[in-house]
Amino acid sequence: MKGLFLLLFFGVAITSYGQRYSYKKKFGTQKNTMYLHWGYNRSIYTKSTINFVGSTFNFKLKKAAAKDRPTNDFASYFNPGKFTVPQFNVRIGWYYKFRWDWSFGWDHMKYVVRDYQSLYINGVIEGNTNLDGTYTDSDGLILIRPDDLHYENTNGLNYVSFQLNNTAPIYKTDNRKFAIQRRLGGGLGVVLTQTDFNWNGEEYHSDPQFGGYGISLHGGIRFDFFNHIYLQNSFATGFIHLPKNGLPSGSRDYASHKFMYASWEITLGVLWYLRTKNGCDTCPDWH
Repeated sequence: MKGLFLLLFFGVAITSYGQRYSYKKKFGTQKNTMYLHWGYNRSIYTKSTINFVGSTFNFKLKKAAAKDRPTNDFASYFNPGKFTVPQFNVRIGWYYKFRWDWSFGWDHMKYVVRDYQSLYINGVIEGNTNLDGTYTDSDGLILIRPDDLHYENTNGLNYVSFQLNNTAPIYKTDNRKFAIQRRLGGGLGVVLTQTDFNWNGEEYHSDPQFGGYGISLHGGIRFDFFNHIYLQNSFATGFIHLPKNGLPSGSRDYASHKFMYASWEITLGVLWYLRTKNGCDTCPDWH
């Protein structure tokens, strides 16, 4: 009996010793990992038919092309007072289980309808010296000059979304000091806008407002360094619907349209690890 007791005692001690030191090193896809990143983007947009509605106009610009507007002043990307001026991305996330995370973020894009397009106009325009009239497709293509009409969201087209993401290692060193991860996910959120509108030679600028909603898909490659820093190269595509984006030319004026977008994002982030329930801050990873 005494021998059995000693055997059990040493067995428990050896097991406890093994459990105590069997924790693996931190890794950026395990449960209770958190991350935060910041970076910048370039975006492209599909053509869209924009319906402008106001007290003196109700017309459509058919298949209007738009572009983004990157900041060309390189110093703005590093100036603490100006680093939110460029098209940026910021996101915080939490791995609620192995390889799966929820995140919340803000994608600041800029949407600018191209000037000097020749477009079909359908509808009625009054209160604009050069564009007044009633239009149909039979009137042919009409040149849209920026002094007569210009529409943009450069302050901006802000997609604020929740995402569900999956991460899987493509390559990692034995000591896990470096890893290459594949990222896939989808998002859903609201779009907040600030609209600049040129109408008949007058410039109007709106306050921040709720413009609509968006849905998106994301994919990319993440490079993890020392389990705490990462560089991520991502691509996104999505659908934006602005059903009633307020125009600053009048309290009841608005623009309505929908379009697809694609963006390329480069972000730099940090990883940190929440304590587990048993108080262990070494974050075991059994995968």
